[in-house]
Amino acid sequence: MSERLTDGRDQHPISLQVQLPTDTSKPEWKLDGAIVTIPELPLNLLVSTLRDRIIAATGSAMSAGRLILSYNGKMLTNRNTIASYNLEDEDLLVLSMRDPKKK
Repeated sequence: MSERLTDGRDQHPISLQVQLPTDTSKPEWKLDGAIVTIPELPLNLLVSTLRDRIIAATGSAMSAGRLILSYNGKMLTNRNTIASYNLEDEDLLVLSMRDPKKK
């Protein structure tokens, strides 16, 4: 049982592709359905930090707390590293938006 799990310290950074949803109701979110590349990601990067990098790369005004990232249909959780999902260079993640919390 040799799984390819690693903590990422001995690996080169990777780039990931992120498919943005299309949502024209809030132009400041810049969700136009494009695929953006997030470069120079160390494998020990937390998913929560990846969400921040996506917001920075897109120049979006959306809240990181509303972002949902998934890979091959599996939702990525904030406290895990990208290495824990065995993500490889140029893999495609899908971004979606969480509904706003009811007050």
